[in-house]
Amino acid sequence: MSKLIDWLRGKKTYIMAVAILVLGFLQGMGIFVLPEWGWAILGAIGLAALRAGVNNVADTIKSQ
Repeated sequence: MSKLIDWLRGKKTYIMAVAILVLGFLQGMGIFVLPEWGWAILGAIGLAALRAGVNNVADTIKSQ
């Protein structure tokens, strides 16, 4: 489990962006339709991952 967490470190925002891209493509082609509330959840998760990254950079700058 710790190897997975180490691998995910710094990649969460990219994973969410790819997931949203793939799901948007699938919905656009009519293959898979995601409910409207699903897009809001994906957006919130993506923004949370982005905010966590900003906090990490801010903490690094403060410690210097």
